[in-house]
Amino acid sequence: MLNNIIQGVGIRKILELSIREFHEHGPVDLGILEKLSLIKIFHPDIFAEYESKILSVMGLFYKLDKPKSLIESIYQNLGDTIEDKFGKQYTPMQASAFQSISSKQFYSFSAPTSTGKSHLFRDLIQEEEFDIVIVVPSRALIAEFYSSVIDLVSKEVLVLQFVENINQHHTARRIFIITPERGVELFKYVDVFDVGLFLFDEAQISEEPIRGISFDAFVRRTEKSFPDAKKVFAHPFIANPEAQLLKHNFIKDSDSKNFKQSNVGKVNLSRNEDGTLDYFSPNFESDIVACETDVVRETLINGGTALIYISKSKIFNGGHIEGFGEYIELCPFVKSNNALVIIELLKKYIGASDGQFGKQSSFLTLMERGVVVHHGSMPLKARLLIEQFVRDGHAKICFATATLVQGINMPFDCVWIDNFHNMRDLTLKNLIGRAGRTTLRKGYFDYGYTIINSKNVSTFIKRFNSPTTLKEESKLDDDSKNIPEDFSDLVTAIKTDTFNDDLHLTDSQVQRLTESNLEADLRFILDKLIDGDKTIGGHQYYEIEDYDRKKIKDKLKNVYITHLRRTSLTQAEQTILSASIPLLLWRVQGKSFSETLSLRHSYLTNRDERRALQRKLRKKLITQEEYNVEFNKIKIKYSARAESLPNIDARAFPLFGGGTSVKEFDYDLLVYDTYDYLDKVISLSLADPLCAALTIYYEKTQDERAKVFKNFIRYGTNDEVEIWLLKYGFDPEDTEWISKYVHHIDENGIIFVDDLSELNDEQRSILERYIY
Repeated sequence: MLNNIIQGVGIRKILELSIREFHEHGPVDLGILEKLSLIKIFHPDIFAEYESKILSVMGLFYKLDKPKSLIESIYQNLGDTIEDKFGKQYTPMQASAFQSISSKQFYSFSAPTSTGKSHLFRDLIQEEEFDIVIVVPSRALIAEFYSSVIDLVSKEVLVLQFVENINQHHTARRIFIITPERGVELFKYVDVFDVGLFLFDEAQISEEPIRGISFDAFVRRTEKSFPDAKKVFAHPFIANPEAQLLKHNFIKDSDSKNFKQSNVGKVNLSRNEDGTLDYFSPNFESDIVACETDVVRETLINGGTALIYISKSKIFNGGHIEGFGEYIELCPFVKSNNALVIIELLKKYIGASDGQFGKQSSFLTLMERGVVVHHGSMPLKARLLIEQFVRDGHAKICFATATLVQGINMPFDCVWIDNFHNMRDLTLKNLIGRAGRTTLRKGYFDYGYTIINSKNVSTFIKRFNSPTTLKEESKLDDDSKNIPEDFSDLVTAIKTDTFNDDLHLTDSQVQRLTESNLEADLRFILDKLIDGDKTIGGHQYYEIEDYDRKKIKDKLKNVYITHLRRTSLTQAEQTILSASIPLLLWRVQGKSFSETLSLRHSYLTNRDERRALQRKLRKKLITQEEYNVEFNKIKIKYSARAESLPNIDARAFPLFGGGTSVKEFDYDLLVYDTYDYLDKVISLSLADPLCAALTIYYEKTQDERAKVFKNFIRYGTNDEVEIWLLKYGFDPEDTEWISKYVHHIDENGIIFVDDLSELNDEQRSILERYIY
């Protein structure tokens, strides 16, 4: 079959049958879309004769020019009818979904990527008259939704990435974009907010072991607290979206639909060990046919883009550069001012420098050629800038892990799946969905390439053809005997609604902190670290006796352990917690991300020892050869890689191999690991129990220093204006300069000073949304 298509045998018949099939059933047969893509590649002149008819029967009305045949006229009439009814150039799929959402209380649907779901969501957001809550599985998706929504609505609509009741004097309605974990804050405002729509995107999160329980609990609480609001669940590639309704008994006034329509064709290739490519199909029986060209090379040379899905470990050890260097070399250096500005912002954010020892960043060097890296340990702010870099068309190659497939709308001409280890079926289907852009190009059928290593072909076909289903019973209703001890508090609290929303812990965890005798530990910590309404500075901290500094760390560990069911941590957990304490204290001292990286870099690379050696060389006490020998002997200090806590199975893997010379220091690894410590360990593991303990201590003692320390842990500052600015959604890195221009700020609004003439265009754009 593949060989016949490539040779042009019977292709007109295939084209005619495809049009008939799409006319009767819509573009749901992936095998037909694959055949059409191959015909377009190998026989473009013949394909062009049928192209507008194909687009018509696919329902892609926004791509159509004037009709040239009867069937095109019929479909133009259908498109016009849909546009008259909905006021939009919807595809039939979008029209069906919009109709159900408008008429039903509950709606659950599934659709492949590249079918226009984001356009549908934008219209729902614009047309809703009441408050909206958008629930997504990751903070990266929060940021993507935020950047889209903020451009859709006026200043009178408050758009936040967390739940706060602010800007009250200027807000007509609100849109909150949150994860389920952030959503608990919502229920404080049941009598304040008037939510008309809950939009649960990537709702298959309900299948995850622990987060699925949080998600389902949040869904049930929304129905209890906001019973009149619509609830819409969206998924990719789910065979039974109705399960999302059944598990919560959302039966009355509900509807569901599994849309299989696809707007983009896919061509599948396998890569042999010698680098050659073969065509194959997961959709129909066919011989493997050799591909005469290097598709990735041709794509890049012709201005296209490639996503290479790769393991994080390969990125960390440089395998992406070593294994794909020939393709990186094909990417020209970027010249766009916009691209160079993004690179410069990133360089400043992470404190990278070509001229300073050990501060060269390979991922920034790659970006200069339009090659980006994207994974979960990339700092969130850096990830957002990288995604902007891609969306603005500057990226030619993106090396990415699973973080990119969590619904982030970044399509590519070619997707190369290099890593199949522990890949779920849905991850694979999402990746395939990234292959091929849905363009607005009139009269053009879009397609993309998926490439896998030849050894994975049979696995690929099996996973590709396996239906992905949701369970019809919620994990909330499962037997909790098999839940790990560290999560049993959370599961019980969610099931029994015994969660302390103010302290962000379960009632049982709060009880342990309350009943434990932590006053002496917390008083010692506050005596050493808090000076009035400020924290001590870095130089003051290092003037504290080593014995007392060790006691500070030990007492912070004790406070953390107290909220757990366990009375001790494993050795690995202890090691990770110990490594996080200096970063916590730097955060408390208000250090920026680049300053924190610099401090950690100095420590790990033995800066004092390096400088002493350099002084000897300058004073000619040693020769250059002797300096080189001694320098190579200086080793990178041990530091365990960050892992979320608690984790009884954690292993304290070294960030750098034992005995590694400082001259081999990898700055990117430092960036990734430091972010993981600040995010996974401090913000997500330590902050809640430490802040809860400080709140309980303050209620018992009225010691104001506890509130000061809590603010520094939670916000990185104790400045009231800066805290309010964070609540208004400003970036922590910007609050210090913004605060100089704030005349007054509270829950009602922000009043800036009259004279903002000193601000540059970028700074003014940051403030613009709150200038009235």
